[in-house]
Amino acid sequence: MLNRHTDKVLNLIAALDDEKRNYLNKYLENAPISILEQIDIVDMKGGTTFIYEGEEIEKIYILVDGSVKATDQYRDGVSFEYMWFKPIKVFGTMEILLDMDTYRTSLTTVTNSRFLVISRRAFEKWINHDEKALRLEAKTMGTYLLTQAKMARAFLFFEGKQRVMVFIEATLDMNTGADSIRLSRQRIADSTGLSTRTVDRAIRELTADGYLRCRGGRLYISPEQRKRLKEATEDLWQGLNTWSRLL
Repeated sequence: MLNRHTDKVLNLIAALDDEKRNYLNKYLENAPISILEQIDIVDMKGGTTFIYEGEEIEKIYILVDGSVKATDQYRDGVSFEYMWFKPIKVFGTMEILLDMDTYRTSLTTVTNSRFLVISRRAFEKWINHDEKALRLEAKTMGTYLLTQAKMARAFLFFEGKQRVMVFIEATLDMNTGADSIRLSRQRIADSTGLSTRTVDRAIRELTADGYLRCRGGRLYISPEQRKRLKEATEDLWQGLNTWSRLL
């Protein structure tokens, strides 16, 4: 008989949309009940860094709602947002499968998010005896690494304006339904490897081209402008979709 804690986890999974629910059911199909009993449901506000690069791996996080960004930190204090994630995404497993003891990147919620959280010890005990889940995780990890490498190579050839377009479109995609976003020139510069002067020029050009409006430190984008921006960035990636690539 299932306890109330396990019922909450199963009810949460059952309430997800079809795509998310099917993926999680497949992932947890052979997991013992004891694993479900050890999974916690954790809600986090947007802007919460829940994994820090270099910290010892103690927990595995499964993103079931919200969005997350990955950030690399460099010695000179520069940070670089290089990847964004939507559900379902499992964090911490790549390092474990590669026999690492510490997290290799910092992860921060972009919006209010919900996770299923399990201890590393419990996860390893389960995954090492579940070939189906292990194969699914290896496939997801391999797809992520391949796509991230291809995106990094493509990004090198983007001009300043194109880099800013890609970053703004990705940020909008993480804030589904938003018609405006607050983005400082410095944050865009840090996230694209550009100078603030180049970012200023790119924003002026995008405004002149009719992709957005800028007022009071916010970028305003109508549905029509959003559609144009999405189509333009998809052309830049040449079919390498920035979200579905992960799963």
